[in-house]
Amino acid sequence: MAHYLVRALPKPGAMRRIWQDLESGRIASMRPFGRALDESLRNARFDLRGHAVWEEEDYCSPPLAMEREAVLDDAFELVSVEPVTKGAGWAAVRTLPSLRVFVFGLPERHGERPVTRRGMPHQQLTQNPGPRIYSMLADELFSLPHVTEEVSAVSVPGARALVLEEDAAKGPEDAFMYGREFAHLHPPHDGSLHLMAPPNWIEELVAKGWAEPHPAAGHLIPRNAVMVYAPRDEAEVRTVTEIVLLSYWRAMGVEVPGPGTLT
Repeated sequence: MAHYLVRALPKPGAMRRIWQDLESGRIASMRPFGRALDESLRNARFDLRGHAVWEEEDYCSPPLAMEREAVLDDAFELVSVEPVTKGAGWAAVRTLPSLRVFVFGLPERHGERPVTRRGMPHQQLTQNPGPRIYSMLADELFSLPHVTEEVSAVSVPGARALVLEEDAAKGPEDAFMYGREFAHLHPPHDGSLHLMAPPNWIEELVAKGWAEPHPAAGHLIPRNAVMVYAPRDEAEVRTVTEIVLLSYWRAMGVEVPGPGTLT
């Protein structure tokens, strides 16, 4: 079985149709490739420059011939299909945000918002994570390329700053809190983050229940500073990581499209 890293340009109006076919089970039911294609498309990433990218398992010659005929050519213009070893394609795109969030936006955060201290320091007081969830989030964040962990220059003692290496920090001034610090993770008893959100994502973050504006936003720090609530389980670790990736790529100098950009 061969594996490929696929890069493709989504066709206008096709992405919502693709997800309808994924959710209905139509793609998974296709034989012999349906289950593999279903998994690949559900986990596809977005390179922020217009392309969907994913690793695909396939045995056709030429590669993806059946998948293209049945699904892909209706939804994408394939740009490249590169042979990779199993897992190497996913590893290469792991720091890119999910394709799905640019189609539907973020998922809703279930339940009530946590109680937070609205003054300074701005802290999350309830729904704080256990040690395992906190460690999972920290491991994800501090494994990002070009990110170093430092003591936060602007937060409480024990806050862990995400600081970009000098050569990587190419974003606008409001992509950073101080210096090259674009986000920080609060100590384990809190577990929330402060970060500089792309301005075109603030409404989505707040409306879907994942964040609230920093009380000093627009006064002491840029108005796009938000608190992202601590994750409560593994699924929320993935969503919070997605949110941090939006801030990360903007700090790297990449223009981040807004939610619902792809339809």
